[in-house]
Amino acid sequence: MSVTDSLTPADPVNALLDGGLRMLITSMVDNAGITRAKTVPAARVRAAVRDGIGLSPVFALMCTDDAITTSPLVNGPVGDNRLMPDLRSVAPLGPDRRVYWAPADQLSQDHEPVDICQRSALRRQEERAVAAGLDVKLGFELEFTVFSGDSDDPDVATIGPAYGVLAALKIEDFAVDLLEALDAAGVPAEQLHPEYAQGQVEVALPPASPLAAADQSQLARLVVHRVARAHGLLVSFAPITVAGFVGNGAHIHFSASLGGRPFGDEGGPSEHGRQLMAGVLGELDGLTGVLAPSVVSADRRVPGNWAGAFACWGPENREAALRYVPGSVTSRPGSANFEIKIGDPSGNAYLSAASVLAAALHGLEQKAVLPDGLDRDPVTYPEAERPPRLPLTLEDALTALERSEVIRAALGDAIVEPFLAVRRHDAKSLGELSLEARVRALRWRY
Repeated sequence: MSVTDSLTPADPVNALLDGGLRMLITSMVDNAGITRAKTVPAARVRAAVRDGIGLSPVFALMCTDDAITTSPLVNGPVGDNRLMPDLRSVAPLGPDRRVYWAPADQLSQDHEPVDICQRSALRRQEERAVAAGLDVKLGFELEFTVFSGDSDDPDVATIGPAYGVLAALKIEDFAVDLLEALDAAGVPAEQLHPEYAQGQVEVALPPASPLAAADQSQLARLVVHRVARAHGLLVSFAPITVAGFVGNGAHIHFSASLGGRPFGDEGGPSEHGRQLMAGVLGELDGLTGVLAPSVVSADRRVPGNWAGAFACWGPENREAALRYVPGSVTSRPGSANFEIKIGDPSGNAYLSAASVLAAALHGLEQKAVLPDGLDRDPVTYPEAERPPRLPLTLEDALTALERSEVIRAALGDAIVEPFLAVRRHDAKSLGELSLEARVRALRWRY
């Protein structure tokens, strides 16, 4: 059931109250990739939807460690925005339908979108895609680590084998309740399974329009945390949760039809598909600064981790930054898409989707040429023929983002400059620590 099926256009608030709502959580995702929330009781929902909820613009400068940095484009603690719940995407956080969640836009006190609103930035790029005749679908794959025990000394909930049925059975009760909760929230999982690392689980979300897909990713994360707590478990979406383990990704699957023509054809990507992929490929360095911007992201993005360490693409090549997926013979060509493997859960899903979409649109507009794809692991090529590595450090990734005219034009200086300030604060405050210390610092942030 859709998250809005229970709502009536005439009065969605009454529909929520009649359905049993006791509390509404509304949230935004900041430039540190952290979900910041405001909560209102049932009696205040109508006022919150009408007037919005106060939110200082300084939230654009909140850092991963909750410090507040500075940027010339944000006037410190001065001013006020309105956090406006979007009831078109409201969803229950459990089958009992007592607690609901809604994503929020950041508006001015005159209820106009403000230039620091990340969700609005994605909406603008989605509108560009529609104007170009594209029907874009994104699908997020989210990886997370399940722990038992105390947060100060946690144990991974499973010890393998990787992708193993024994690991699946170990968390069977949690998994069943999670699938039911996701269904109740209107985000039915396409897959849920143990991953490579100990305690690691992946959930694949259904494809949707870009804004809806980003909303789904945030909703799914909330549901995962909520169900885990009910089972006495802890969950982390940090890029690396245990030093030495393979880290968590937040992969984006991208597909788009143009004038009814699908993304793929029998020989690979269609003409417009190749142009869209070429646009993303050409902006990979800057995209890394948006999609994988934490102080442990570069530690995850190494060869052998299937994390897209090399700036290349290839058919079903899981070591390439872009993996072309032709789909099963029974669903081609309509199921064709490409997977962007560089992202991790420390990124802001709205900014990640907006930046990817902007790069793809640039490729379409410029009729960019996609080079030949790689049909084997990039490290097996002679060094002279090997594709370039993506940024090896956070600062290199942020510098590439800073210089990207395509991403800057899409997001705007009012987002890019505070984003860079936040991530550079993290690099300065945490970057010199050992990997183990950086992992500990981030483990319960996401």
